[in-house]
Amino acid sequence: MIKTMLSVGLFLFVGLSYGQGTTKVLKTRDGSHYPVPSLTKEMQEYAVLNGSFITKEVIKDGKPIQYDGEISMETAKKVNPAAMGIAITERDQYYKITGTNNYLVVKSTWALDGEMKMARQ
Repeated sequence: MIKTMLSVGLFLFVGLSYGQGTTKVLKTRDGSHYPVPSLTKEMQEYAVLNGSFITKEVIKDGKPIQYDGEISMETAKKVNPAAMGIAITERDQYYKITGTNNYLVVKSTWALDGEMKMARQ
């Protein structure tokens, strides 16, 4: 009887612990029900050559977007967000390049994950 109760208690504890861990990871983007891709070592390696790009002003829904800050052209040319001192997050990040009409876009884990999946096909 005690073994049964201990076994049930252990399974409940493990089940609840696992459930709490997975709900923290699960987030949605734009109403979707997909887990946010986590930043993996493979993704970081891919980002060295494909983690960002320079563009003209970014417009979303017909309006200029809010920028996350400013960055120098010398730093923006590095492409690798880690080399720029910028952490890759679950959303794209936008920086005005000082002294120009250009902007740096640092790709999100969503964008990098999608590109990597397309490249594998």
